[in-house]
Amino acid sequence: SPPGGYGFPVFGETLGFLIQGKAFFDKRREKFGTVYKTHLLGKPTIRVIGVQNVKRILAGENDLVTAQWPTSTKLLLGDGSLTGSSGNIHNLRKKALFKAFSNTALEEYTQVIQSITKDCIEHWCTQENILTHQEFKSLTFEIACRVLLGIKMNKVEKTELLGHFDTFLSNLFSLPMQIPGLGLYKGLKARTILLNKIGECIQKKEKRGSCDAFQDALSLLMDMSGTGRLSVTEIKDVGLELLFAGHETTASATVTIILQLTKNKDVVSKFMEELKSFGMSHSNYGDLNFETLNKMKYLNNVVKEAIRITPPIGGGYRKVLKTFEIDGYQIPKGWTVAYSIRDTHELGNELVLNPDEFDPDRWESLQRRDNEHFVAFGGGRRGCAGKQFALLILKIFTLEIVRSCQWTIPNINPKMKIIPVPHPAGDLPAQFTRKD
Repeated sequence: SPPGGYGFPVFGETLGFLIQGKAFFDKRREKFGTVYKTHLLGKPTIRVIGVQNVKRILAGENDLVTAQWPTSTKLLLGDGSLTGSSGNIHNLRKKALFKAFSNTALEEYTQVIQSITKDCIEHWCTQENILTHQEFKSLTFEIACRVLLGIKMNKVEKTELLGHFDTFLSNLFSLPMQIPGLGLYKGLKARTILLNKIGECIQKKEKRGSCDAFQDALSLLMDMSGTGRLSVTEIKDVGLELLFAGHETTASATVTIILQLTKNKDVVSKFMEELKSFGMSHSNYGDLNFETLNKMKYLNNVVKEAIRITPPIGGGYRKVLKTFEIDGYQIPKGWTVAYSIRDTHELGNELVLNPDEFDPDRWESLQRRDNEHFVAFGGGRRGCAGKQFALLILKIFTLEIVRSCQWTIPNINPKMKIIPVPHPAGDLPAQFTRKD
């Protein structure tokens, strides 16, 4: 069996992981290499690193492995979620989501995302200082609420809902004990409040349809007919999961983008050139369209490079259905296997020789070879359904901040926390001003 250790009885190495965060995994990778065993969140677990190893697990869905998340994650995301389901039920839900993230839908979402983004940037430029991580989270939360659920809120409502959401999120990975005052208990209380809000949304829609000219993702899910139709409980679960997957991860990536643009002025200049070549370098340029954004190659490379250098999702969990081998080690049936996207990207390989350098140009030579070195969106049957939606938000964000404002960030090397997603410990204060 692989090297490694189990830590304490019952608790295993969970406390070390929750206290040390990224350092916990860094130490073990140095000591044990790319396959090792540990005991996390109530289960003996084998952690696997490296593109080929990770791809083997992702491709083995329903044959070698099946979805398995920690008990806390499953309870908080619910039975109706994509994350928690498998087999045929998972396929039906995924089909529903593909409808919500089709090119036609994304085309419709583009201008709404642009107008929310422009309003937020406008607001940041009038403030003395902003806490970028909080503000970017608020931006992506508003986009997720409007575009995915069709919820329109005022500032007070948004702040309150985001507060409950933070409680829900920060307890996704917690000890599986429902004791008042502990993480899982708090997370479940927040979950109830969020589900009630989504339930209200569903009732309103049943009465009078979508509140916008476009159809939000929740309306599209409600319109599904035939065998794939979801129950209201399932729609609420999928709605909550859409919020989880659709804003916290993109907020994490926007922080990476702003930090990397601040450190790499040459990238900003090169992107400005691309904007000029499309006649879009002025902030008063009219409405964006999905097709044009997809033609902007350098913009696409900048966004993908940000996701490569700091993947918002660190990895995933699977349950082993039958014993198989990785790198000469047995991965036993019944165990949990955790594959690491973050460690895999940090290691690099023969295609990515300098993994810690931010270099959007590397994508020119790597095109069509993504899956040989890039696993940020997972893969196989459980690949990320909202991938194009996330990329769309990040492209619009990058384009609008670069062409409409300047910013200064006093601390460009903040201490980063990785749970539940990478984010700066001190919320990253910054100053934004409008370009003339």
